[in-house]
Amino acid sequence: MKIVVVSHGPFADGLVSSVQMLVGAQQELLSFGLAPEEDRSTLQDKVRQVLERAGGEEVLVLSDLFHGTPFNVCVELMEHFSFRHITGINLPLLVSIIMNRNAGMGAEEICVQVLKEAAATVKDVNLLLTENEGDEE
Repeated sequence: MKIVVVSHGPFADGLVSSVQMLVGAQQELLSFGLAPEEDRSTLQDKVRQVLERAGGEEVLVLSDLFHGTPFNVCVELMEHFSFRHITGINLPLLVSIIMNRNAGMGAEEICVQVLKEAAATVKDVNLLLTENEGDEE
């Protein structure tokens, strides 16, 4: 399964670089960022090329922001290609996606799992520390 991360600016590149630092180099993990000087068609062409070359292989596209330009570009491509698309990606979720792909899970199964895990990837640390102080007493 190919995984394609798309974002505003270099976020996708940084996310892929960070996840590979944590779990090692990965095959079929691509990143594309929309630079301020680029037209949306540039990003769309890059993602389209990956989809055209997939040759029936599953593709999971991860975008950074619901209703942002990278998201909208991918939604437009969904009219012409079959792939799974999750938006709101972050590093903990990408780690989970990679680990699940490496364990043999398919794109649809990974999407179900990611949605179950998503809320737990964001924490109010002040609240956690306050709760832990109460536990110590």
